[in-house]
Amino acid sequence: MSKKVLVVDDESRYREIISLLLKAEDLDVVTASDGESAVAAFFRESPDLVILDIMLPDISGYEVCKRIRERSADTPVLFLSALGDEDHQIVGYKSGADDYITKPFKASVLSLKITRILDKLSKTPESMETKAAGCRISLNESAFTCSVDGELVSLTKIEFMLLKEFIQNKGTVLTRDYLLREVWGFDYPGESRVVDTMVTKLRKKLGPAAEAIKTIVKVGYKLEAD
Repeated sequence: MSKKVLVVDDESRYREIISLLLKAEDLDVVTASDGESAVAAFFRESPDLVILDIMLPDISGYEVCKRIRERSADTPVLFLSALGDEDHQIVGYKSGADDYITKPFKASVLSLKITRILDKLSKTPESMETKAAGCRISLNESAFTCSVDGELVSLTKIEFMLLKEFIQNKGTVLTRDYLLREVWGFDYPGESRVVDTMVTKLRKKLGPAAEAIKTIVKVGYKLEAD
């Protein structure tokens, strides 16, 4: 069965360009030109991926993303916006986005991002567990769940992927550049401040296990396992 992508943009030329790109990859496409229509389409169509503009005529893409996250923590959301400065990108990630591309964009880069996201959705589910800071941290990719000492913790897709990298590489220092490449994806144009922001959010959600994620000054982070 083909994957379904919801494309949200108030400019018809962008909706058409992106739709053609997606259809060339044998993907089903649903479009919306404003925020309220996008939310309605998301609830109605249950897409596998959302490509979302920020500057919409009614509610912002940030608000759309927040409403999507209230319904689904794991549906990937990719912002595609002319607002390319770092502050807007950080707001985008804080609202629950998994990735961010600025306009004008290269079709080849967007295609790679989409392929990478959808490929991860199709991978065989795995479970992993580690002990850190006296806590048991468990990830289940099939159910997209995280728990700390048996208590479920709600994570966004990007937070889940970030924690997965830490667990898979426990005891190893991961640079910000490495995390940008592995978690955010191919040719990510953003700054390392985005990584710091997401690590801060992840720590807050992990509660007592948060202290296991150590900051390595001027380098990056590592997960210290027990």
